[in-house]
Amino acid sequence: MVGLCLSDPHPDRAGDGSTIRTLSAARFAGRYRLVDFMLSNMVNSKIFTIGMILNSHYQSLISHIGMGKDWDLARKSGGVYFFPPYYADDRRSVNSELDGPLQRAAEYLNELKTEYVLLADSSIIYNMNYRKAFEAHKKSGADITAIYTKKKITTGERENTVAFTIDENNKVTGIGLSTPNAESVNASLGAYIMHKRHFIQLTAAEKNCGMLRFSRVLLTDALSRLSIEAYEFKGYSAHICSVETFFHYNLDILDINNRNSLFDFENRQIFTNRRDSLPAKYGKQADIKNSVISDGCQIDGTVINSVICRNVKIAPGAVIKNCVLQDDTVVEKNASMDCIITDNSVIISEGRTMMGYRTYPVYIERGRVI
Repeated sequence: MVGLCLSDPHPDRAGDGSTIRTLSAARFAGRYRLVDFMLSNMVNSKIFTIGMILNSHYQSLISHIGMGKDWDLARKSGGVYFFPPYYADDRRSVNSELDGPLQRAAEYLNELKTEYVLLADSSIIYNMNYRKAFEAHKKSGADITAIYTKKKITTGERENTVAFTIDENNKVTGIGLSTPNAESVNASLGAYIMHKRHFIQLTAAEKNCGMLRFSRVLLTDALSRLSIEAYEFKGYSAHICSVETFFHYNLDILDINNRNSLFDFENRQIFTNRRDSLPAKYGKQADIKNSVISDGCQIDGTVINSVICRNVKIAPGAVIKNCVLQDDTVVEKNASMDCIITDNSVIISEGRTMMGYRTYPVYIERGRVI
């Protein structure tokens, strides 16, 4: 089975608020990127040929993955392949409407002997063995197997969450957006197993395609002629599709049950790009409560209910509550922050006070000095 990963399934919405990186390169839980979960799921499922379908702002993603060594993808046979939106002959950058990475991915599939393809959404993170779903797919005889989970959808997810209607025979009979205020929906995990001919047929007229269009338009149109089986996943999942969901799920991982279900579910490891960096250093005035602190940090202030990424410096007297601070952020003396997201290399000056809300966090762009 070959894996295809949509690196930017919602190109009009940046998960962490950034416009400088594709969604799958957004950070999560301090040291990870969203794409790490999809790559790890595939590798843990013995899928070692993976295509990344790119849209825009993908340099950060390519730099993060590199040759795929950290996911055991630096191989003579198989490995990770990138399909960016440019012409293959002269590498000219063009509008996505003039050139289609999906089409090149389909051409690549045609050259492979492998019959089946797994199309996956990198903005939905979970820890799963796809082999079990693949075995169920072959046993059912269905044309497509759609992987879903039963969960309550947060407000920030509703516009981008696809919900399935499933009959008593476990067949998908309807596809639409999730119902507001529903206690539980059959939420798509954006993962579909199918024969490669079905993927090629479904995307034949598509130059570029997000997961919402694939699910709500292409699959909906195919419901009358293709058999779509539903496969339920019962572990923890998080859909990062907006600033609100980026903030919500980063803090949600502070719950040890959620953390264990994601990072050590059935003893499957999540891999990421490893860096040689020093351990976090804590000063005499440091006070840490219920937080994730990454390598290379220097903490001399107070950190409560927060996710702190690599190489962040927090000076004495600074108070950080309910925040997500990304790489190389500097918080100077006596600054106070609550419900704030910083991008890389942000400086919060001495004595500054900043406050957002749980449902409306404040995002600070990369390199800003406040």
